[in-house]
Amino acid sequence: MRAVFGQARADYIGKSRDFSFLALMALCLFGAFWFVPREIDGFEIMALQPDIFIQGGNPSWIPVTSALGLAFFLPFIAFFYLRNTIAWDEEIGMSQLITSSTVGNLRYLIGKFLAGTLLLFTFAVTVIIGSFFMALWHFPGQLLSLYAFLSPYMFLLASLPLCAAIAVLFGAVRFLRGVIGSIIYVMGVFVIMVYSMELENAGIFLRTVDVTAISSLMEIISRTAYEQTGYTIYNVMFIGGYGGDGGHQPTLPLVFEGLHFNSTDFIVFGTMLLIALGIVFISAPLYGLSKLLPKKIRVRKAKKASNTEISVTTRVKLSYSAVSPSQKNMWARGVFTEMKLMLKGKPLIWFLGCLAGITLTIFLEMNMVFSLVLPLLMLWLVNVFSPLGNREHNHDMLKVIATINGGTLKQVVYSLVAGLLIALTAVLPFVLRMVLAGQFIGVFVVLAGVVFLPSFALFLGEFTKTNRAFEVLFILLTYAAMNGVPVAMYMGCYEALSVVQGVAYLLVGASFGVAAILKRLPTAL
Repeated sequence: MRAVFGQARADYIGKSRDFSFLALMALCLFGAFWFVPREIDGFEIMALQPDIFIQGGNPSWIPVTSALGLAFFLPFIAFFYLRNTIAWDEEIGMSQLITSSTVGNLRYLIGKFLAGTLLLFTFAVTVIIGSFFMALWHFPGQLLSLYAFLSPYMFLLASLPLCAAIAVLFGAVRFLRGVIGSIIYVMGVFVIMVYSMELENAGIFLRTVDVTAISSLMEIISRTAYEQTGYTIYNVMFIGGYGGDGGHQPTLPLVFEGLHFNSTDFIVFGTMLLIALGIVFISAPLYGLSKLLPKKIRVRKAKKASNTEISVTTRVKLSYSAVSPSQKNMWARGVFTEMKLMLKGKPLIWFLGCLAGITLTIFLEMNMVFSLVLPLLMLWLVNVFSPLGNREHNHDMLKVIATINGGTLKQVVYSLVAGLLIALTAVLPFVLRMVLAGQFIGVFVVLAGVVFLPSFALFLGEFTKTNRAFEVLFILLTYAAMNGVPVAMYMGCYEALSVVQGVAYLLVGASFGVAAILKRLPTAL
């Protein structure tokens, strides 16, 4: 067992160090915010039987709706996040080393299963903690009992191991790792979701194989509502509306004082855990058979080390070498090089996400842009800004740059300007829209946020020499801003635009930038 737990611990630590882990943590925090019942511009977010029950009238709705939201989206994300771990081990030769030792296939896959389950529990705990602070913020002084708050999340403790086990199975069987496996999993989950939402009483079999746990959650939530009010819940909307013209305005309050479980629920819970373990045990012989099948090996053309070293050295010198004053494009070349480094390696989906966010700032209501779109757009750019100030330390490039006259000082200024330009490009269409609408206070506040964001990243990167400090703090800052904490709104709030707050963030951002530049002065002299 020591080998199994060692394998699980190594996998967990390795995955938790990836940027994707932090990105999923941010997504989970956003989910905790998003799935709070509320109305935005005429739309209800996460409404439960909206023609009968008053939505979100008390803090007990927050854990219920966040558990449902987590059940909807986490199984999809978790599957694609976990399924490639075995393939990655094979690519670096780790799986062959482990499975040929005394560990064997079964212990190896059990370790993968435990690590995946622990990772998913980490994401779930993030949502639970975020929901707890949401309840405190939206309903101050109205505390829930521990059972009332945690009971909606109970079935996730069984569905998440089932999801991790399925990811192990699809990773162990080689032909299920690609498009075929993705289609099978997604179609299967969608079918289960449809049946879970349409059937008034889901059978035990459906509930035990439901990797989302929606069927169990809906049945238990509906049962609890019926026992308290005499009405059941069978209608759930993520984004929708209900009009009062037909006499369907909700009038009935509902307080979830803890979900009501019965013996069938506990049988389903235990069966789901047994199925998860059974899938892992079945995966071991399948993995052994899969390794006997021929595998295509892609051979990449190797490059000579000497040419690579010359190329890297040449690029560095071209980027930061001293330029004659007669060459007026010195700053443009340096900033352009930094921008290329910041955007290098980003996939097409990332650029499409940026384009979608920028497009939404043009067409959506300004209130929604300030409260939702701008924070999420800036959060989408977190992996662009997070290397500021620390990339040179991590790649040990300062020693090379320091050999150039004024190179270290130029590089930090170039990177700051590049960050400012990228942030400005993202918000420029919205700024122009506010200019045409005469919202000049909004223009100033947004531009103050543009100065603050890359300066904050550069400051933390230069002084901590790591990107994690900015990533973690900025995710928390975004979470607080989206929850209406005034001091955290670094780009303002449309309903309460404040020149004073804009000036404060402008001065703080400028101070961060100056401090980071001054820190480079000793190495530049």
